[in-house]
Amino acid sequence: MLAIAKSSRSSHERELVNWSLAETGGHMQVLGVGREGDTTTQAQIDVDVTAATTANGNVGFRKGLRVNGIKRSAIDFVGNLNIVFFEADDLEIIHGSPGRRRRYLDILISQSDPAYLKSLQRYGQVVTQRNQLLRRVRDGLSEPDELTFWDDRLAYEGARVTDSRRRSIDGLNEHAVPAHSDLTNGDKLELEYRPRITASSDDRPNVGAMTAEMIEQEMKKALPGLRRREIAQGVTVMGPHRDDLEIRLNDKPAQNLASRGQSRTIALSLKLAEAIFVTRSTGRTPVLALDDILSELDPDRRLLVLEAATKHEQVLLTSTEPGIVPQEYLETADIYTVMNGRVTQDAIANPLSNE
Repeated sequence: MLAIAKSSRSSHERELVNWSLAETGGHMQVLGVGREGDTTTQAQIDVDVTAATTANGNVGFRKGLRVNGIKRSAIDFVGNLNIVFFEADDLEIIHGSPGRRRRYLDILISQSDPAYLKSLQRYGQVVTQRNQLLRRVRDGLSEPDELTFWDDRLAYEGARVTDSRRRSIDGLNEHAVPAHSDLTNGDKLELEYRPRITASSDDRPNVGAMTAEMIEQEMKKALPGLRRREIAQGVTVMGPHRDDLEIRLNDKPAQNLASRGQSRTIALSLKLAEAIFVTRSTGRTPVLALDDILSELDPDRRLLVLEAATKHEQVLLTSTEPGIVPQEYLETADIYTVMNGRVTQDAIANPLSNE
């Protein structure tokens, strides 16, 4: 939450509120402090809940964001603390819908490029307004010529989003491919950006050598050929909201053929690459948070994963199996136990500590 201003677990933040708090009302806070060299950043999320007073159990829910005590909008909050987070649901990056992969890219880029989130928000507003106009044209309430303005805005904002995604996938490829090779002793991983900037979904130009201006012109050229179809459907059928990221394992689509163990390794490779990408983009080292990463991996691959993780400055690793982490890694770690909602530090002392 402190990295992206919302939960990765739920699209409805009211679901995060404890029932007892929902019934009685109250205040809760999530706060974290990050330090990078001489710079300290405090990110804070405050939630005020008004007790349910209606028959359907609705509660009042107000969220406030602050950075170093100063109120911030969600756009200005994201990216002040950088966290690369792996969870079991990240297997959906490989097996899920294109929307899940777009969300992964959006979170990655937003943490490293503040301008991207603003471009993405503007693009979403353009698509919403354009869809409304398409339906009005279809219903005879507006003229087709009114679409010209929104076509230009769609191409302009969409090209900036597409260009940012193109560059981010280039960066991921640079680091995810060798990371995956190391974790698998040579399996081949490939990432290919599949943007939707032409009239045909089968015609996908190579955007690798295109600038944002060139992508914009390509979109403008394609839109007239889609107008009749878009008016009939009442939706925008081209643009970054239709993009996909193709992931291939040993030259075959990972979405259809990768096992759960292979998928976990691919997802972890993406996260390790993401950590390097964020560091190089921002100059700040992100926290690497790995939730139950070692389950479903064989012992040899667990060691490879742990070895890769220890190359990062700060790693939070969780597990439900106490004996799954080899002793040599436990000896240099601070160990905490979570039981019945309470967190306690393990009695095993860190031999590197002065305490």
